[in-house]
Amino acid sequence: MERIKTLKVIDVVQETNDAISIHFKQPFFKKIKYSSGQFLTLLVTIDGKVVRRCYSLNSTPKVDKTISVTIKRIKDGKVSNFLFDTIKKGDKIKILYPMGDFTIEPKPEKARHIILFGAGSGITPLFSILKAILYAEPKSIVSLFYGNRDKESIIFNGFLNYYKEKFAERLNLIHIIEKPGDFKSCYKGRVEREQVPIYLKKVPQWDVDATEYYICGPSGMMIEAEEGLKACNIPEAKIHIERFSAPPPSALETKKIGAFLENREIEILLKNTSHKMTVPAKSNILEAALDEGIQVPYVCMDGICGSCKAQVKKGKVFMREGHILSQEEVNEGFILPCICNPISNNVVVEYA
Repeated sequence: MERIKTLKVIDVVQETNDAISIHFKQPFFKKIKYSSGQFLTLLVTIDGKVVRRCYSLNSTPKVDKTISVTIKRIKDGKVSNFLFDTIKKGDKIKILYPMGDFTIEPKPEKARHIILFGAGSGITPLFSILKAILYAEPKSIVSLFYGNRDKESIIFNGFLNYYKEKFAERLNLIHIIEKPGDFKSCYKGRVEREQVPIYLKKVPQWDVDATEYYICGPSGMMIEAEEGLKACNIPEAKIHIERFSAPPPSALETKKIGAFLENREIEILLKNTSHKMTVPAKSNILEAALDEGIQVPYVCMDGICGSCKAQVKKGKVFMREGHILSQEEVNEGFILPCICNPISNNVVVEYA
């Protein structure tokens, strides 16, 4: 059963022209428990329909009094634009309890180097992680490589400068700006794989076993940072990536799996009950099931939380890349229906 809570908005902060942070009051009793780096799912009512969207938490346990998320306005983004234009202090919003594995648990006795690569609103969970280490792990240091379009688009700029001054010996802050203007304290350009070795030479070198890497931002930037780290022989186990959503299928993938442009008959097995239904062309399995009124589990609808995981028992489906399932799970036929299209008739999908 989903754990739903209603939280009151106690502040809305304009971070940049296209980003806001929504601060919720922590309940006096039974405070919302979470880990740095997790996300919050907001249940937003638009035109009488409840829409779910996941937003990373920028707040940090035992550091911040509020629990807060940052939202960037996205062109044609139904929920982000609605919240941007209407949310205000005093509003109440239903949420699902925090989720996500892109986390860090600080321990006072640890000594390590946490290296963060972010761009745009990808700074949000990294900001939470950064504060957790600076405040609760005094023997550790943090290095943040943060890419943006220009100085004005730097989210949390004032706070980052404050922490740089407060933790001068433990925080390395490196900006990477496409259009720096008169901003001199930065690299010009974008986060690119060829530049990663150069960036890393600018921060203290710790033993590989004592260094962890966290990446969050647009998919292209994350690919560049990940490939750059791999080229530096960083073990994959040391690289942690937070994906906002699975990327859309490439032109090659679309051509290859054009069969999902047809209506398909499928069967869903849920709690010992069979549901036969049609998945319309271009619709994913989850959307079709919800339209049929089938109470299948889900949270994010973007392939990033794994809540809707099911298993294909018969037939063929196409699943976009960039999801959180392991290769072993994929090999065993597990899918995320929120990013899957049936590409044959008589597909059978079973929920545990």
